[in-house]
Amino acid sequence: MTCQTCGSREMHEPLTPDEKAWLRGQLGNPIGDNYYKCVNRLSDEKICRNLRTHGHEKHFRDTKRLPDKLE
Repeated sequence: MTCQTCGSREMHEPLTPDEKAWLRGQLGNPIGDNYYKCVNRLSDEKICRNLRTHGHEKHFRDTKRLPDKLE
């Protein structure tokens, strides 16, 4: 999968249960298991964390990233 944010072709990982709960709260509706996060390490040593679905590189109108730390 490619990432629309960082442009990498790195592997994307499925969301953890906490990440799914965060996304469900952001979207306001149930989500399936087809959401993935980019795990490419950026030049500033942060992880990209851009979200997408398996079949769509740009699933959201605006870029949606997981926060660095979930509260």
